[in-house]
Amino acid sequence: MIRAKLLSFKFLVPAVLVVAAVVLAITAIPARPSSITWERDYEKAIGRARAEKKLIIADMFTDWCTLCKKMDAETFAEPRLIEKMANKYVWLKLNTETEEDGIRLQKDFAILTYPTVLVLDGQGEEVDRVDRFLPSPQFTQTVESFLENPDSLGGLRKAVLKQPNSVSTRYALAEKLLNQSNYAKAAPEFQKVIELDPENREGKTDLSHYNVALCLASQEKFVEAIAELDLLQTRFPRSDTVADATVLRGQIYHCCNKLDQAQAVLREYVNKYPTHGHIQEVENLLAIMDAANEGK
Repeated sequence: MIRAKLLSFKFLVPAVLVVAAVVLAITAIPARPSSITWERDYEKAIGRARAEKKLIIADMFTDWCTLCKKMDAETFAEPRLIEKMANKYVWLKLNTETEEDGIRLQKDFAILTYPTVLVLDGQGEEVDRVDRFLPSPQFTQTVESFLENPDSLGGLRKAVLKQPNSVSTRYALAEKLLNQSNYAKAAPEFQKVIELDPENREGKTDLSHYNVALCLASQEKFVEAIAELDLLQTRFPRSDTVADATVLRGQIYHCCNKLDQAQAVLREYVNKYPTHGHIQEVENLLAIMDAANEGK
């Protein structure tokens, strides 16, 4: 009888330990997030990203942006997105018109359209961006593709680090920044292309001169832009880019209210390049300028 009690006790102890282990295992499983937790401070988000080795998803919004509200209500509230992404990233939300961090990032990253969602690394460098409304499945797929996509902004920066003297790689990075309307950051990259290949052996130097001028003009640095166009036409007078440069020159004169010079340059373009791609645009601009002169 005593032996039977001892035998029961021997089997009971492991059973108790197993139950305890199961309880501990259950309590160790993190609870599924029910919503996204947003940081509202840039430096805090950067600190967390570095400490937790995560990327930042930064929702840059304005009070008047209807599609930003739609992203909040539909994309960021979708349960599958929350389950998959909420704990994988540091989430940051900033108003680009009323919050100091938001105003600064709007300028730094040339945010001109909304919604814009930036993906940043722990150093605050842009990996890439989503610049339109996306439902949650497409948003998830797009953001996660940035990590492996060699043509993402982050991928191009990595390629430049590996091949700093590659003209094609540097040009691809510059073009990506230009397409994002980040003229301040694009111009130095185009300038680097010019320095790497001054003789235009890879066919990117003449285009880079034009794009430097475009970046300068887009920042209302008109004098510097005209000087860059002069340099392009002096160095590469037979380049196909000269036609585009003529149009840009006319547009700059028009912006500077130098209407006689603008008309002269644009008419020269029409006469010299009658089948060029911008001919209709230029003819429309000339018609507007002619009508304005008749109205005086």
